[in-house]
Amino acid sequence: MKKKILIALSIFLLTSVFAQESFKKTESFKEFIQTSDFVLKFEPAVYVNTESTLVSAPSPIIYPISIGFIWPNYTLISVQPTLSFFMMNHLYYNGRAVPAEIENRTTTTLSFLLNIPAVYSFFKENSRFEAYGGLGILMRFGILSHGVNESDSGYLGTASQDVSAINKYFWNDLHWLYFTSGGSWLYNLTSELRAGPTLSIALPIGSLISDHDVQGMIISLGIKICR
Repeated sequence: MKKKILIALSIFLLTSVFAQESFKKTESFKEFIQTSDFVLKFEPAVYVNTESTLVSAPSPIIYPISIGFIWPNYTLISVQPTLSFFMMNHLYYNGRAVPAEIENRTTTTLSFLLNIPAVYSFFKENSRFEAYGGLGILMRFGILSHGVNESDSGYLGTASQDVSAINKYFWNDLHWLYFTSGGSWLYNLTSELRAGPTLSIALPIGSLISDHDVQGMIISLGIKICR
């Protein structure tokens, strides 16, 4: 049985490979642009919070907007760098920066997720399925929220001290490093425009190693547009 599955998988992969054009080195920036697709994604997501809701917010819904490109746009294997932006509220508790409800927030956090995955594409006549996996870097910058003063009381003494601790947490113990994976099913709307559903998961490597949980995992479902 296992042998049959292996043979079927091998045939599938070989068929997919020979169905696509082989990679051709680009000779100019213009040719690079011509063999790339611009990517735009709208992906409402759940930011997983494992801390007690007695001291922090329930896992919040965030609204990342992502832009990037896929290159080459005609091969079985390609690369798809994207940059996502979203905002959150955080507070500091027990050595962690955790999501906060608006009335209890200390920082407004500007978040940028740089994702660089390898993409496997399976082409059909009028659509394309993409599966990807790679690494992401979550760059977060907490600033004192509107209406919160530096001298206000905080977990460490003052709000100012909490802001410093929150930003330190973001960059310590690999809390900025993620493993990313997901998939998209894109339909050919025109000869140059494709769109369809996309599902993504960003798994926090730092939290798994240092905190032994999935604090900060991001699960998103949305729409992807390529042109």
